[in-house]
Amino acid sequence: MAIGGANETAATALYAALLLLFLYKGFRAALARRYPEHREWMVRAYGVTLGISVTRPIVGAFFAARRLQPQQFFGTAFWLGFTISLLAAEGWLIRTRRGRAFRE
Repeated sequence: MAIGGANETAATALYAALLLLFLYKGFRAALARRYPEHREWMVRAYGVTLGISVTRPIVGAFFAARRLQPQQFFGTAFWLGFTISLLAAEGWLIRTRRGRAFRE
């Protein structure tokens, strides 16, 4: 049961779908022996999976502030946590990209 209601459910559903998409694309790239592309898709998948770990301190900060009820901030915390971790993964990819980017 989602504490944050539809907002939390939407964040969870979107990032779950993105995780499955990234895993699929990474698997397809590995089968085709396109390992640089595979690496990038797997880093993105890893970024999404770290999202829940990033969400925890954000929830803690909201609890510490004591200004909102959990139902009011859980959805926002999920959006922030997953988005921050995915942006960090993309930043890592940009910083460590080897050679030319591949076409998606």
